[in-house]
Amino acid sequence: MIRNHIKIAWRNLLKNSTYSLINIIGLTIGLAACLAVTTVVIDESSYDRFWTKKDQIFRLNSTYKLSADKQTKTTKAFEGWKIALPENFPEAEKVSGIHVFTENFKISKDNSIPVNVLETDSTAWDILDFKIIAGNPKEFQFGVENLVVSESFKNKYFPNEDIVGKELKNQPSYGVKPKSYIITGLIKDIPDNSIFKADVLHISDRREETLFKEGYGTFSQLFLLTKKGTDAKKLQEKVNKWYIEFFDSKNPYLLDFQPVYDIYLNSSFDEKNTNTSEKKLLILGSIAILLLLIACINYINLTTARASYHARNTGIRKVLGANKSHLIQQNLINSLLFFILSGCLALIIYQVSISLIENFIGHSLTKIFTKDISLISIYSLAILILGIFTGLYPAILLSGVRVTSALKNKIIKSGTHQNYIRKGLVIIQFSVSVVVIIAMIVVDRQVELLKNKDIGFNKNNLLGTQYVSWEGKGESFKNELANSPYIESVSLNAWTPGETAGNMTKSLDDPFNPGNKIEIWYLFGDADLAKTLGLELKQGRFLNSEFPGDFLNEDLQFSSDSTDIYKMANTPVLITENTAKLFPENTLNHVFKDLNAKPVGIVKNFNNESLRTAGKPIVIRAMEYDDYGSMLMRIKPGSEEKVVAKINELWQEFYPYKLLEINNVSDLLQKQYDAETKLLQFFSFFSALSLFLAALGVFGLIVQVTEQRVKEIGIRKVLGASVQSIVMLFSKDFLKTIAVAIIIAIPIGWYAMLQWLQDYAYRIEIKWWVFGLAASVVIGIAMLTVGIQSAKKAIINPAKSLKTE
Repeated sequence: MIRNHIKIAWRNLLKNSTYSLINIIGLTIGLAACLAVTTVVIDESSYDRFWTKKDQIFRLNSTYKLSADKQTKTTKAFEGWKIALPENFPEAEKVSGIHVFTENFKISKDNSIPVNVLETDSTAWDILDFKIIAGNPKEFQFGVENLVVSESFKNKYFPNEDIVGKELKNQPSYGVKPKSYIITGLIKDIPDNSIFKADVLHISDRREETLFKEGYGTFSQLFLLTKKGTDAKKLQEKVNKWYIEFFDSKNPYLLDFQPVYDIYLNSSFDEKNTNTSEKKLLILGSIAILLLLIACINYINLTTARASYHARNTGIRKVLGANKSHLIQQNLINSLLFFILSGCLALIIYQVSISLIENFIGHSLTKIFTKDISLISIYSLAILILGIFTGLYPAILLSGVRVTSALKNKIIKSGTHQNYIRKGLVIIQFSVSVVVIIAMIVVDRQVELLKNKDIGFNKNNLLGTQYVSWEGKGESFKNELANSPYIESVSLNAWTPGETAGNMTKSLDDPFNPGNKIEIWYLFGDADLAKTLGLELKQGRFLNSEFPGDFLNEDLQFSSDSTDIYKMANTPVLITENTAKLFPENTLNHVFKDLNAKPVGIVKNFNNESLRTAGKPIVIRAMEYDDYGSMLMRIKPGSEEKVVAKINELWQEFYPYKLLEINNVSDLLQKQYDAETKLLQFFSFFSALSLFLAALGVFGLIVQVTEQRVKEIGIRKVLGASVQSIVMLFSKDFLKTIAVAIIIAIPIGWYAMLQWLQDYAYRIEIKWWVFGLAASVVIGIAMLTVGIQSAKKAIINPAKSLKTE
């Protein structure tokens, strides 16, 4: 019996090739999109869940209370916790400093490559279970720089060598001279779905520092390993309570224990290229499910729309003795055949698209459906379940028809509940499409705002370098560059826009809200920083390199000597308008103890952070950067290529063994919004897909309606109705259905995007035209689909449409 059902299903599929193709295309697109997005969601959710001790590993974040409902956070903690935690709390086993950065290594005499380096100390072996292949890297070799390389690094650059014991040298940008490293071991590759992903490990001599009661010390990224079974929340409370008693002040930096597997997915910090969010995954997953829902609805509509073509066949089978269960089986097998074929095609499209998906998310996927037996098994089961449940309604509908109606090719009458169900399904489809289009427009407008809003300084024609060691030749290098006719201004500094928010923060009492604190950012650079950025002076004067008193020696910044503190407090600084509001009107040329400085100029407010964050008060202090720092260069429009060539030429003269990275500041600022740009691309792609699938749904419904009313169309034509009037008749009915979808979708889209915009301090206002545009697109697509199909029926000769036998 089953074999016979399969034969009939296959014959029906081939016989109705046009409708079969439409069904298969719709289901394939829906399933392929769902597969792709599900892969991303699974991969993004799997970060750092493979470590054996994942439930015992926590990053030590620091929080500082600014007010009752506001605090500042950092991903770092005092180095002193390395000793203090294990010594005072038996639940804490190990604390290790771990961070990942990029270093250039020379793999041959004339060739150096950038390598991701995980820098840590020997305690990391007890925290992270790296799989050792060769050597004995756990035994730290004193007196040399210990390097452990990954298997892929070895195979790529030293395929036929015994690499253990080999010496590698870096090509520094920050250091004074190249450093030598000894490779002490070989490990299996760290999986891509890890915040610790690196090609090599640099195991350094363990640095230990006392936890000072005064609240100062070195901040580092630290990871804690607790004993098995430890309640992390209780331990955190215990540690913070102890530290409050230990600390001299009432408001110390408190610790926040963040599970290692939670960092990538739920980080509240702006960590570049290392984190996503649950909200983003929820958006991705929701749209994938909705696309699949639209595809399934299309199948139901198209199947029931074709019911009249199979009605006589159904009636004859009933006359010959077929019962309802046999007919349901036949229709379910029809459905399963479509879903299995579409599922196979979706897998092929998915496999071909893997590289595109990896390019979109920016890293390799660790879990792929076509390479994981458990995932492919779940997918196969999902196909069967979807095929059965989606085919159940058409199967019950078609099997329940009366024999007399079936033999006359009459199954569904206009106005019956089946018609309302079908229209309801189309309403769902177009509601989803309208919501997705609204989201796309809002994201596009917000991205446009983020990228083009005035941030208070001129980001165009501005170049920057990474932080380097100038070896006492910084001023000389600057002066040489300043001689170029293509360079308008040069500044040595410690801050590059788009790289960091600033160099130091300080919390002051909020004069407008007693009991609250306000965070002030300090930016350090030479006297030409404001000029190079293109800041607008509102009052007073700029800092001047010809005034020695305008400069502060870098060593004084963190000095506790009373004489040094007095010098620092009398050093001129620039402040922004936001900063000036915190002090009396006569701000200029007065020493303010809270600022530890003397403002001599007020500049227009500018944004030192991304526009996700509201602008904060800023202080600009001039310091000498002849030894270490970065550089900003204001260049003439159109001269970037010549300036970069000049910088590289000069760099080779000054530092022939070093590398220099030059960035366009405008590009750095744009990269801050890569996540939003990708989200826009995602919505653009999936809004097109949802519209296409929804159009297929309308096609199914108009086919069903015109087939039911084909005789009515013939009679109207005999009575003189034009093709245009018939098209308008059907369009009017469908317009009501689409209007209901729009009415439902607009408040949903408005609320969803309003919530999304809350993450941005600077955000657009959702205006009426956003909803108007989304509605117009949907109505246009629907009416075009309805118009074409109804026109095809309207031009049929009435003699043919009115023929009964």
